[in-house]
Amino acid sequence: MTGSCHLLEVNGLRIILDMGLYQGSRDEANRINRQVPPDITAVDAILLSHGHLDHCGKLPVAARAGYKGPIYCTAATAEVAGIVMADAAQIQEENAYYLNKRSRSAGDAKVDPLYKGTDVAAVVKLMRRVAYGQRTELGKGVSFTFFDAGHILGSAYIVLEWIENAADGVRRRTLLFTGDIGRYDTPILRDPQTLAGPVDQIITESTYGNVAHGPMSAVGPQFLDAVKFCMRRRSRLLIPSFAVGRTQTVLWYMEKFIKEGLIPEIPVFVDSPMGVEVSRVHSQFADCYDEETRSLIGSKDLFGLSRITFATTMAQSKQINSQTGPCVIIASSPACEFGRILHHLVRSVENPDDMVIFVGWIPPQTLGRRLQNHDNRVRILDRWYNVKCQIRTIHGLSAHADGAELLRFLGPTLKAGTQAHVVHGEPEAAEALAHRLVDGGVGLADIPAIDSAALAQ
Repeated sequence: MTGSCHLLEVNGLRIILDMGLYQGSRDEANRINRQVPPDITAVDAILLSHGHLDHCGKLPVAARAGYKGPIYCTAATAEVAGIVMADAAQIQEENAYYLNKRSRSAGDAKVDPLYKGTDVAAVVKLMRRVAYGQRTELGKGVSFTFFDAGHILGSAYIVLEWIENAADGVRRRTLLFTGDIGRYDTPILRDPQTLAGPVDQIITESTYGNVAHGPMSAVGPQFLDAVKFCMRRRSRLLIPSFAVGRTQTVLWYMEKFIKEGLIPEIPVFVDSPMGVEVSRVHSQFADCYDEETRSLIGSKDLFGLSRITFATTMAQSKQINSQTGPCVIIASSPACEFGRILHHLVRSVENPDDMVIFVGWIPPQTLGRRLQNHDNRVRILDRWYNVKCQIRTIHGLSAHADGAELLRFLGPTLKAGTQAHVVHGEPEAAEALAHRLVDGGVGLADIPAIDSAALAQ
């Protein structure tokens, strides 16, 4: 369910939908991520659904390989993707420097980063900002339109239209590419925009095609109870979080609790350079907010930014880690495999008054999953610790629609002749959604297989 990238050939045009990084074992990911579709320089356009790394993170590889065509996206996606790709480039350059500097065997090849900051700058220059609902012509009778997907700031699903000359006459064809679809009734962003009328083909994500999320109405009370626990204990609440989307949702809840008088003002820290930048971008795109958020903030900023301490430097991060409670510390990464959250965990994991809250799905075989599973001992930064802190998980905060919500979104687009291609999900999730789509009236649902031979090249 990573590395979203789809090549379409329509009326002689070659169009790529998303170009994301594949995330897996290091050797496998490195091999796959250095590959680009054949003849990348002959691709006519890239359409980008949103700024998550698994959808945009391979664009600099394409630019490095010579792609100079347009990359269409919304204005907010251009900002978010630029931040995400720059962060990825910095990490890759730092990792390459470290690996090349350490003791290595004679004859070992130099480690090159997948891409550098200069490659990201080249991508940003190719971006063409397109508003929601604005039909854009690509030529040869092919056009596309972005619609609000409600997933993260600027996210879009894409409807392509083209003229097909068939033996029985000229026909207009349509294809829906979902990218990632958001949940309904979530904070900050509008619900996924309803698409009226059926389409001929669908390429749909299936991340949670076999899952039912917890109700959104339960999220606020669970989160408030955790904050009040730490206030009573005068302790620290750690939230390992995605920098894009989830961090901003947590900040929204904190601002809501304070404005409604449910809690007094307490220190809130965002210890993530990327989280800081993305939070500021959110404040620049108020036109993406839903009505609840507009009424909550009025003419003020989205998160009560003056109340929040944003850390970008290591010195600021160390200062936050010396903070005593009560306080809330939001830091990357959600799986606790890297990033500043590790240093905060070292201080809190053996304190029974401190709490760690997980606010999304955590991959197996990670420190985050071991904590979430209440393992008694965990290894953090090469040292073992006894887990004594409080561990909770708040379900329902996912930015992805669950199986029922995907069907709710896709329902109006289905007809007997519709063909659905179910992608971007683990096999069980994809199978479940494919069956739901067939039961819901789609003509055919298939699950494309990974071309293992091609990936092994």
